[in-house]
Amino acid sequence: MKTGKQASVLLLLLTTATLFAQNYKPGKVSEKELEEKACPYDTDAPAAILYEKGEISFDFNSQGKWIIVTDVFVRLKVYSKDGYGYANEGVSYYVDGVNSESVDFSDLVVYNLADGKVDKTKIKDDDVFDEGINKKWRVKKVAFPNVKEGSVIEFRYVKKTPYIASLPDWYFQRDIPVKRSEVEFAVPQCFVYSRILSPYFPLEQDKKTRNAYKEYSTSVGKGVYGTSSGSNKSEKASLTFTENVYIYKAENVPALKNEIFVDNINNYRSFVKHQLSSSQMPGEPEKKYASDWDTVAAKIYEDEDFGKQIENQSYYKEDVDALLKGVTGDEKKVEIIFDYVKNKMAWNGDKSYLCTGNLKRAYESRTGNSADINLMLVSMLKYAGVNANPILLSTRDNGHVAFVNRSEFNYVIAGAQLPGKVVLLDATSKNAGIDVVPVRTLNVFGRMITDDLKAKEISLMPEKKSRTNVMLIASLDAEGQIDANMKKQYFDYEALIYREEKVNTSDDDKIRRLENRYGIRIEEYTASNVKEVGKAVVEEVSFTSDVDVAGNKMYFSPMLMLGMTQNPFKQEERVYPIDILYPRQERYAITINIPEGYKVESLPESMALGTQDDFVSYKFVVAVNQNNQIQIIAQEDVKYARINPEYYKDLKAFYGDLVKKQTEKIVLVKE
Repeated sequence: MKTGKQASVLLLLLTTATLFAQNYKPGKVSEKELEEKACPYDTDAPAAILYEKGEISFDFNSQGKWIIVTDVFVRLKVYSKDGYGYANEGVSYYVDGVNSESVDFSDLVVYNLADGKVDKTKIKDDDVFDEGINKKWRVKKVAFPNVKEGSVIEFRYVKKTPYIASLPDWYFQRDIPVKRSEVEFAVPQCFVYSRILSPYFPLEQDKKTRNAYKEYSTSVGKGVYGTSSGSNKSEKASLTFTENVYIYKAENVPALKNEIFVDNINNYRSFVKHQLSSSQMPGEPEKKYASDWDTVAAKIYEDEDFGKQIENQSYYKEDVDALLKGVTGDEKKVEIIFDYVKNKMAWNGDKSYLCTGNLKRAYESRTGNSADINLMLVSMLKYAGVNANPILLSTRDNGHVAFVNRSEFNYVIAGAQLPGKVVLLDATSKNAGIDVVPVRTLNVFGRMITDDLKAKEISLMPEKKSRTNVMLIASLDAEGQIDANMKKQYFDYEALIYREEKVNTSDDDKIRRLENRYGIRIEEYTASNVKEVGKAVVEEVSFTSDVDVAGNKMYFSPMLMLGMTQNPFKQEERVYPIDILYPRQERYAITINIPEGYKVESLPESMALGTQDDFVSYKFVVAVNQNNQIQIIAQEDVKYARINPEYYKDLKAFYGDLVKKQTEKIVLVKE
């Protein structure tokens, strides 16, 4: 008799054997593939990639310059109607005159079973269309017709780009299963690329060398490698060179499913990425590209839309002088200038670390992108004598920084040195505070460009606990109705998030959301300090609710409607970090007046919980006082903004125990 583990291994071996035996050549779709009703290792998947192969190689364009050619073939299976959306494919490309990219689709076919036979629907050119995204970007799309449950789709596309600073990224993992994925990078030995390989799924890797032969023509007076040919006439030439070939393969890759407390799920896809680190053309010295952050920082600062904008102080001098008249001390200067820029400037929503061209013009128009606003802030702080510098970062939606390269950044904030620490400042948000920046910027690390043009690593993750305090006084009557008053205070990031989400929300909408969330009937609601950044937001709510009554007994949870009823961590294992955003503390002080004629029959026991190293802890104290009141103090503390995945099981067990405690019942009995 086989054990469960042995059976699983056997199934995997059989599945792998089937994969190797499968014919993945274009046009060779089998009846077995069309008959398959579900992905063997993910039966709920609406679709799956049966096979995809990428061949990335180098060639020459008509100017005799290197280009990268990406040739991709995909075979996709649709299992259910929910998978129809995967039958639409789009590839974006950059447009800039002679330096434009190109995309071409071919071998577009939809396969179905009809009367037991394989039916092919070939896609016409009319089904391939081109759309503009903006002035510089377009996308070529395919809408596959005749897609049904069970369809198999094939397509191929070739993308050509003259931008060789990085090789195309290859993702082995999607939000649907990928049965087999392989990619081959063929790189001329004159180019050396650094590599980043995602650690979250095992890959088969190989490397070999081979000779390559390319023919090319040029009509602009340029020879191979961009050197002068001495002629403007059309020329034909050929080149034989050696290339390194890197091969990666993956099989039975699971769908990447989002989970609670993830910063950006794309950070954890299985991928391989490359960045150009050096090149050496025949007869030329080796050329090295940015290999350290100091070099990158210096290059960025030298950009006209960065350093010069910081240094230009003429347009705001009179205004800042008036603001700071009689003011001493860096902390007060930071507070005044930060509030001034926040209130004067309006963010247009564009993320960039480079200004739009002229900070004086942005200042006068009172609007700008993230660099316009935050570099203006840096400039004013420096003018005021504060030790302030720009901090480059990648926002959460842009992903983690992978390479030493300026293109990894898409945003800039300000950093000001105050006693004991560098505080972070982002004036794009009216709701941000000193060292309380918008959540979009909380992405592990940034790089501060110091006065001597060095790149200093700066943690973007908050260390101070953001607090929520809840005080609730409830009175129970003999029919089991609760009349309660609740006061809730939000501090720091808790206040920021409240303001970002609700500053423009009406009280009626807030009341409706609270009633739906807690199952209560609100009689009065007020919120104060909502627009007064720096103060705690305060909500005060008067409401009624009910507890369970059975015979002569009442049953209710000690936290009433405020308790956690489900463990937020449901998966058995986790391979990527738990992103809590910021350290936090939630404290509840609850007083419940027992109705006349009732007494406590049973109470949950007081307890203290803690994970390993106490990165999360919980204290719960419950007692009945001499005034016939139940008093509960509950406090949850999260010490860190990010928790490594090796603590996941401990964290899951912790919240399982916390939910169990908060859902225990207090029982009152009629005397």
